[in-house]
Amino acid sequence: MKKYFKIISNSIAYTLRGISYLIPRNKDKWVVGNSRGFNNNTKYFFIHAKTVLGKNKCYWISKNKSSRKIVRTFGFKAYHPWSITGIYHLLTAGVYIYDSRVSALNYWVSGGAKFVNLWHGVGIKNIEFAGQVKPFPAETCMNKFLKPVIYLKPDLFLSTSPLMTRHFCKCFRISPQQCIESSYPRNEILQWEESRLLEFIQKYEPKETMAIIRRLKKATQSFIYMPTFRDENKNFLEQSGIDLKKLNDTLKAQNKLFILKLHPFTRINMDLCAFDHILTVNNKTDIYPILPFTDVLITDYSSIYFDYLLMKNKSILLFPFDYQKYIEEDRDLAFDFVTYMPGQHVYNFNALIETIKSGKIQASDKNEWIRNQFWYSPHPQNLYDAISRL
Repeated sequence: MKKYFKIISNSIAYTLRGISYLIPRNKDKWVVGNSRGFNNNTKYFFIHAKTVLGKNKCYWISKNKSSRKIVRTFGFKAYHPWSITGIYHLLTAGVYIYDSRVSALNYWVSGGAKFVNLWHGVGIKNIEFAGQVKPFPAETCMNKFLKPVIYLKPDLFLSTSPLMTRHFCKCFRISPQQCIESSYPRNEILQWEESRLLEFIQKYEPKETMAIIRRLKKATQSFIYMPTFRDENKNFLEQSGIDLKKLNDTLKAQNKLFILKLHPFTRINMDLCAFDHILTVNNKTDIYPILPFTDVLITDYSSIYFDYLLMKNKSILLFPFDYQKYIEEDRDLAFDFVTYMPGQHVYNFNALIETIKSGKIQASDKNEWIRNQFWYSPHPQNLYDAISRL
């Protein structure tokens, strides 16, 4: 029944999409947005377009009510994709800019527009069409009819290096000519001087962000744990063996701080408010302005590893406690884990707590090589110039 309803509703929607091809579009008018909130590459792209490029005809479009409210507080225009004004801008904009799927904007009124996918992470995982553990739906006529946004090929895809271009071409079934190698908009702030970063935070971030930074500054050493999401085990932290009480006692004895930033779907069966040296960051909080004020990243297979490498005088500790299970049940890897994510690895909680206690993280001598592999292009202007040429 659900499938038949989808067929009927899509048939009507395709009529609307056909009509949208008849509307003249302004190539200098951009619509930007994502469905999760005001964050990630689209957030930083939008702010740069408005404040640095002076792009007047650039509008934030999102179903997320809080993101629209936030954008409006900055004096920028934001609309729901099915509002009258939102549909008008979507029908007349020449360029759609998003960081996952065009459905974050409005696929059904996008006929004739150019599509730019900023994506949301580099890394070693096989994703989209390249995944073997969880293959994408076959590209059949029926699947393309029911879920067209999955198979949509962007006119421009943001890559960051020749290695990533080859990887993304395989994952998204696009050609190298569709890729533009540039830096990620969200990573620019990671390399700013502190005074400039604090000015940005005061202007664009909630008060909670500065409160977290003040706590970080008081700690003798700070750790931020950002594990990747597991599709098959939303409560995977229990399997990690992490003893939060023991961790908190260790941190407290040395005045260290441990920040926990989890995926919105990750479950944790414990009241973290009881631990005064373990801070859980709200899922809606943008972590990127906070990262420069941390000392050590603890992660596993997450793309945050590569972002964190862009900052100087930082350490990374890898905690892949479920490596075999992850690559067999969640994501297969496109690149060798040890080769392309070098650094100190710990595989159980005892090794993790001892490393935190010592505060000494073994740095890899391959960091510069990794940066060149994943972040070959340091020029953010490449992206904006390429979009202007569409």
